[in-house]
Amino acid sequence: MPRVHRLVAALLVAAAPAAGQSSPARPPVPPVQANVIFLYYRDVPRAQRFYEEVLGLTLTVDQGYAKIYQVSPTSFIGLVDEAQGLHRASEAKAVTVSFATEQVDAWYAYLKGRGVPMKHELANGRRHPTRGFVALDPEGYYLEFERFLPDPQNAKLRAALGLPAGGD
Repeated sequence: MPRVHRLVAALLVAAAPAAGQSSPARPPVPPVQANVIFLYYRDVPRAQRFYEEVLGLTLTVDQGYAKIYQVSPTSFIGLVDEAQGLHRASEAKAVTVSFATEQVDAWYAYLKGRGVPMKHELANGRRHPTRGFVALDPEGYYLEFERFLPDPQNAKLRAALGLPAGGD
């Protein structure tokens, strides 16, 4: 066996745990307190008016080129000026912002009444036990409003949201 092959084999054997021993425990993952999803815009003031005046979000942090809004206790959306952010705005949007809400029908009626364009109208899901719709923000980001219906498939998520797992 060539010397390199013997060396590689020796390293592999040395690195492998002995029979009956488990691998060392993975260190705990550091905690995360919240998440911010940043969306990039050509016209931040227009997007800002939409998120404040139509969606009713309150500006939490104003960084000048970025406006950050709190959506829920630990979820935020940031609107970023493409000229100053990490990315540029693009016509094709590879992001869907999903709002989980028990009031999906009320959101649909409200947004339709405000003239917000819809990508998908209000309907029950065909592949998953959900009810929802997809609206478009001023620059074409998909805003999915969705209710996760009481169903075993949704039990863990509903519990995490503080909702009963089954029944209304």
